[in-house]
Amino acid sequence: MNSLLFENMPPFIKKEMEKITQQIQPLMKKNSKYIMFAFPFMLVGGLNLIVMFFQDAYSFDMLPVTGIYALITAIGIALFKESKFMSKKIHQVGKEHIIERMEMSRIIGEEKKNAYIKMVKNQSKMSLQVFFNFLTEENKEKQNMYS
Repeated sequence: MNSLLFENMPPFIKKEMEKITQQIQPLMKKNSKYIMFAFPFMLVGGLNLIVMFFQDAYSFDMLPVTGIYALITAIGIALFKESKFMSKKIHQVGKEHIIERMEMSRIIGEEKKNAYIKMVKNQSKMSLQVFFNFLTEENKEKQNMYS
């Protein structure tokens, strides 16, 4: 995640987002590489197969070339599917960190903590808004305790 996105956030949220970013950064780099190679492979291989199909260039002599284009397309599709899997893993790692952080909190009561954790678990992706609400409430409680 881009640290510029967190520039206008309060320090207590910014600190937690930096922790999440550190955990998912390697996965994000890997995911971006997969996507960077997937689309060109699918495009080049797929377009060449389509062109060959419409030109009726399928002969025994063209079989190796057709196989290579099919292989390139298959590699592109595999990389794209792997990037989707990696995306899900990024959200899962973020969600796990959020839940772990919520469970660690000693300031918020158990009932509220469990409600927030349940909301995070019910979300299909990493639920940052719920996490921000939790951190804001925790910060307010902390300020009330020490005031």
